[in-house]
Order: sequence, then structure tokens, then C-alpha cells
Amino acid sequence: MKPQISFSFDDTIIPKDRDVLASNILVDRGSRYWYAFSFAEWKEDLKKFLKLVRSTKPFDSADHCSYAYRLRSPEWIIVEWKTDDWETWAGLCILRELKRKNVEQAVLVVSRHFGWIYLQADRYRNIVDVARMWINKM
Repeated sequence: MKPQISFSFDDTIIPKDRDVLASNILVDRGSRYWYAFSFAEWKEDLKKFLKLVRSTKPFDSADHCSYAYRLRSPEWIIVEWKTDDWETWAGLCILRELKRKNVEQAVLVVSRHFGWIYLQADRYRNIVDVARMWINKM
């Protein structure tokens, strides 16, 4: 079993790309999932990216849009945060995947368009799957 917490700086994953938006990554019983991610140096990059995502077509009309980020400050302190709009615990699922793979200087947004079939707990599995797809693509 692989350790889930890293104590070294050798295995840190830092994305190289900026402002990547991907649509219809996963479709489950009518619900469609999208993701967007970007490299973020600090808060200014984060704010600019979130503004871009909120003004982009599939994300601005999504029923649920959750995101998490992990940034290393100039003082080498990791600042991490997650948020979800009424999809309780979805942001935590994204943040947990970022921590598990030791991804830093990144923001990941996962959005969902509701397909009129309730997914119950499967919606969290789908959010984790989308986050893992992005991490594995890097």
C-alpha cells in the first residue's frame, strides 16, 4: 500500500499548463462532468483563473461547481482550500485527491450538470474519478 502523505519535496507534482478547460469528461445517468485546472503561483493567479472559469460557457451554467487548490506561499507554507456550491463535501473530495498525489501550485475545478436522475453517493465517486483523471493526465 502506498503512503498517502508525503514528507519529501521530491515527489511534488506541479502542473505546467495554465487555464485548461475540458468538457464532458464523464457522463453518468445524464449528469455531465467537466473539469478545469491551472497552474497558480499565488492568489492573483487563482483569482484570475476563477474569474475565467465563471465566465466560460459550460461552467457558468453548471448546477454544481466545486473547486480546491493547494498553493505554496513564498514562506514555504502550503495554503489549501476547498469550496462547493451546495454539493456538500465535493470540494473536500477534490482537495483530498490533490493531497494524496502531493499536487501543489494548482487549482482544480469540477462542475456537474444535473441529469434529472439522483446519483446519491455516486456523485462523490464521480468527482473523485474526474479529479484522478486530471492528475493522471499531468
